[in-house]
Parts: sequence; C-alpha cells; structure tokens
Amino acid sequence: MLKPDITESLVALLRGPESKRAAEKLGWDSSQVSRFLSGELGIKKEQLNTAIELTSLAVVTRQYLDAMWVIGKVGMSCECARAGMGECGMR
Repeated sequence: MLKPDITESLVALLRGPESKRAAEKLGWDSSQVSRFLSGELGIKKEQLNTAIELTSLAVVTRQYLDAMWVIGKVGMSCECARAGMGECGMR
C-alpha cells in the first residue's frame, strides 16, 4: 500500500484546474506558487493544516488505523463480537 504524499498531492493541486483557489487559501500569489513548485519555497507551519485540507488528506494516529483494522476484521455489526464471544469463526 502506498502512503499518501502531501507534497506531491499539493503539487498536483497547484498544477491543476483548482490552482487559483488553492493558492488563495494558502495566501500565495503566483510567484509564491511558482517558487513552491520549483522547491524554493516551503510551507509555513500556519499553512500546514490548510494544505492538508486542500489535498483532502487526513492525518490519523497509528492507534486509529489499528482500531479500524480490528473493526474491519471482526465486523461492525457482528453480534458475537459485541457479546464478547470472539470472532464468530470469521476469518
């Protein structure tokens, strides 16, 4: 499984049809966008949450991912699991 790359996602966004809207949200003019795309400009910490939001990525903890794995494996509506009877033979 590939891990999402926020930088690549933001680059794709700033090169696509939504670039003007994204730049406005980040508070960048066209020269700042160009400098970011060429690697001359980074993202300030105040802009990081906006960049994540713009790319539709979500930051989650490893604990959350582990919990989602368990829920997916057992099944959200499995009555045996809710009753404390283990995995009901589901594999």
